[in-house]
Amino acid sequence: MEPERKRLTWDLHGNVSEITCLINSKDFTKVWKSTYCSIPYLSCQATNYSIRVTKGQPFSTWIQYPSQEGNPRAAAENLTCWVHDVDFLTCSWAVGREAPRDVQYSLYLENLDSYEKWPCSQYTADEQGTNVQCRFHNISVLSKDQTRFLVNGTSSGSKIPCSETSDKLAKIEVLAAPNVTSRWCNQSYLFMQWQVKSHLNDDFKYELQMQKGTEPAYKEEIYKAFLELNNPGTYTVRVRARDATFSHYKPWGPWSVHQHFVCEDEKGARLPVWLTSLLIALGTLLIAVGFVLLFCRFSVMQKLFPPIPHMKDHINGKLQNGRTMTWDPDQDSQEECPVAEVQVLGET
Repeated sequence: MEPERKRLTWDLHGNVSEITCLINSKDFTKVWKSTYCSIPYLSCQATNYSIRVTKGQPFSTWIQYPSQEGNPRAAAENLTCWVHDVDFLTCSWAVGREAPRDVQYSLYLENLDSYEKWPCSQYTADEQGTNVQCRFHNISVLSKDQTRFLVNGTSSGSKIPCSETSDKLAKIEVLAAPNVTSRWCNQSYLFMQWQVKSHLNDDFKYELQMQKGTEPAYKEEIYKAFLELNNPGTYTVRVRARDATFSHYKPWGPWSVHQHFVCEDEKGARLPVWLTSLLIALGTLLIAVGFVLLFCRFSVMQKLFPPIPHMKDHINGKLQNGRTMTWDPDQDSQEECPVAEVQVLGET
């Protein structure tokens, strides 16, 4: 084993074309006419690595790495990690059944691609003062790649083997209960919308539990983050979520608070505040546009059809529309004579 290069190597002799590499008797890769295979990551626990010739003269051999040190029953047991409440990662474990009284455990995370490590900064101890839980408060700074969770043990009198597990944070997230962001209804229509927060997932599946009046409750699974019902009457609804990508094995998150709708009185129904504000703004805008169009129409009509001056009615002695037009009396003929001057004499 070459731990720095994460390679299992061997010497090759004879006519061998295909070799299978195994970890604890499980196949993980095959190589052809090669003298090594790459290991995805090296476990901290004693592991059996073996090779087997699958095409050529039959042959197999194995080694153990690292060598077993200390009592395996002194290592931390039942190591479990999960992401919860959007921002938190918690890992818990039990004290080894044969661990010495002064045993102490410590945990760190490791990115299996970059090998960056994050030590635990907040522990919870049992009555004997032994660490049995760790919490990270801001998972947004952690890696979303494959992560190893490793617990080491120390004691003054003996060596304590490690315990470990690995997974992606997205796979171990327990989603928080959905937060209902909008809801309203009237006699003919019900609407409810919700939101699920996560730093790791954005594809969710939802389960609704609904009850109409006193009828038996029923469940329905959907992928959209809202509910619409026609002619709802009285309804009680709650919703929970889980990651749609890993829904075949991940559990549902907790239920939201029950939402109770009484939608029978249409006269008393009210639109949401945001919708009411939007309708008021649109109405105001339409009125303003109407006034602008009317003003523009009046201005265009004035330019196309300017007012025509009116003649004085000599028979009745009255001005038409209160205005008088005068003509030059010295003209020999009043035919084909252009108007030289228009003057307002007065109004009666």
